Amino acid sequence: MREPRLLQDTREQQSRKVAAALLLVVALTFFVWRVALREDKMGVEMNDSEAGMSMHDPEAGINMAATVASVLSAPQKSYAVSSDTPQFVVLSFDGAKSLAMLQETLDFQKKMYEEEKPLQFTYFISAAYFLTKETGKFYRPPGEKAGISKIGFSDTAEDISERVALFNAASVAKNEIASHAVGHFSGSHWTYEDWRQEFRQFNSIFFHAAENNPSIKVAPWLIKPKDIVGFRAPLLGINAALYEALHDTHFIYDASGIARGGNWPEKDAYGIWRIPLGTINVGTQKIPIIAIDYSIWKYQSNAKEEVMRGSARWNAYFRDVTKAYVDYFNHNYNGSRAPVVIANHFSKWNDGLYFEAMKAFAEEECGKPYVRCTTFSELVNYLETTGPPHD
Repeated sequence: MREPRLLQDTREQQSRKVAAALLLVVALTFFVWRVALREDKMGVEMNDSEAGMSMHDPEAGINMAATVASVLSAPQKSYAVSSDTPQFVVLSFDGAKSLAMLQETLDFQKKMYEEEKPLQFTYFISAAYFLTKETGKFYRPPGEKAGISKIGFSDTAEDISERVALFNAASVAKNEIASHAVGHFSGSHWTYEDWRQEFRQFNSIFFHAAENNPSIKVAPWLIKPKDIVGFRAPLLGINAALYEALHDTHFIYDASGIARGGNWPEKDAYGIWRIPLGTINVGTQKIPIIAIDYSIWKYQSNAKEEVMRGSARWNAYFRDVTKAYVDYFNHNYNGSRAPVVIANHFSKWNDGLYFEAMKAFAEEECGKPYVRCTTFSELVNYLETTGPPHD
């Protein structure tokens, strides 16, 4: 039986999708997001995640393309696992601007607990959202003048007060707060001192929200500097200098890399656990895409809002993404039990498709025997106390 026309791609459309996916690999769309300093029509921010590397930097493009090629061709290691080896599922959100979506994540977590499917998230926070345009002068990006942020700042001072309250609530609910730096600049060319400067400013801005915004009342943080132990680089823009700076700033893990999936995290020479994002195989073509919402949106819709919830295409895309997540889980669960690492942003692209797919995936897998849907820091605790399975 022929597929309904709305669900059937023409050969030309399929060719374009395959070509676009290959371009994602070669041009590093796995790693990067284009800056969009606006919010979408649904009131959910886009600027948490669309900031991206300029393709006018051919050297960076060549180097990162080589990294992607290396990742995709990396051999699968073998591990001695048993049926009671835990399967970690680590779900995270980058950004922090959309208060409505932050509340939705907490509501979903509460629902999961009520269903006896424990789930904690990791929130990689951009500290720029704890300043306003007026107080943005307190931030000076490495190599830039003060008051500049690639993602802007909080819309209002009142939003900052609510943002602090919500992240305090997230912490009480056993979610993890981690760092996504401040102004969403790529650090791929930063020096050690540049990274250290950015980390100092993260603490200065994040933990001094009340002092930096005296016009509003801000509740005291329940989160302490010692609790911020993880980092994900904006644009996944990393270099060798980062890891020494992470060590000297007392971070214990980095979540900026990518991997094919199936291999356990490893600790580097600085004592930093490298916990990469996974890759998933999307659609009938099984195109490898980084397991992060923007990259999937870029592949499915060329980063354009083109499907509405309830439409045939929305449903087809949703099934493709959910299946890709479940296949990723099953590959690891039935094999090496390596952590499943999936990332989202505080954005609802394609009418919430990717947030809904993540929730559907969590509903299906969390709560199963030996499955731990938990935070990066809890995964690191396991790695430190038990260690990855021996190969």
